[in-house]
Amino acid sequence: MDRFLWTRGNGIDTLALGRLRAHFPKPAAPMGEAWFMGAERRMFSDLLGNLDEIAVRELQECFAEIASGTRSFGPMEEWKTWYHYLLAALLPRSHEACFSYLLESLMTGFMAIYPNGVSREPYEGFREDVLLTLGRCMMDGMCWNGTDIAIGNILRQSNDNPNRVWLWWDASGDFSASMFFCLKYLPESLVEPWLRSVFDIPSPHWRAQVVVWLVGAHGILNDTMRWPSEFSLEARPYIGWEWSHCLEARLTVVDDSGAPPVAALVPEAARTATLDVVRSYFSEDRFLEWVTCIATVPYLEAELAEIPSTFATLYVR
Repeated sequence: MDRFLWTRGNGIDTLALGRLRAHFPKPAAPMGEAWFMGAERRMFSDLLGNLDEIAVRELQECFAEIASGTRSFGPMEEWKTWYHYLLAALLPRSHEACFSYLLESLMTGFMAIYPNGVSREPYEGFREDVLLTLGRCMMDGMCWNGTDIAIGNILRQSNDNPNRVWLWWDASGDFSASMFFCLKYLPESLVEPWLRSVFDIPSPHWRAQVVVWLVGAHGILNDTMRWPSEFSLEARPYIGWEWSHCLEARLTVVDDSGAPPVAALVPEAARTATLDVVRSYFSEDRFLEWVTCIATVPYLEAELAEIPSTFATLYVR
């Protein structure tokens, strides 16, 4: 793969999705839970039926078992087999949500199974197919309404709460997981052009999330923090996502792929490239343009409050 960009409307690649589905058929035996105390283990037998009839919350529970189980007990062929099938089958439903987006669970499961990178592909071209599908979900046509996001389909879902706030001061889980996913698995040569494509999207909501995520991710990017398990729920901005606390260094040493353990979620080359691109992209004039754009949506400006100033201190030269 010599090109990977985020372009609005250019989401899941249908040919890559077809290859994933061809290589990962439905397993014959049901998937079991990770945590059980007695003689009888819960089995997710419903997964053997029609996945379209299973609610997103139940599907999220399955991915939670895969991620938490792999972290605590090490990799199991059963969970790997089921994860790959569910990934291929459920990618078109990635933007469905119950408190969090299904996309977040898909991302966490992949990172738990491939903590040291995709060194042993289930089939030739697998990593590229995953990047062209899971890695591009945020660009699906349903996520965009012209130049702006389709509100409620990606990023913050609603302000249906007593205080009528959207929580734009935190990174939405689908965005944060997708950013880390691409930084972790993209070939080094593709990181810079991909990041520039992320920054070139003019949506005020999107730009607000980029600013928030870069402030929250500063610890990862400057190597003072290495794994999502270190994210604090009290952080402002918070950049965790569904079950991201399962992603920790332990996964790298129990991984049975034969790959050497990595030191951090994001490779050093990707971290360095990100900092270089951010600092070269955000001149004072460019940053002012972004702040002005964000301010066209009053609730964005109000909820971000001091975060753009923090961004300027960290990145604008």
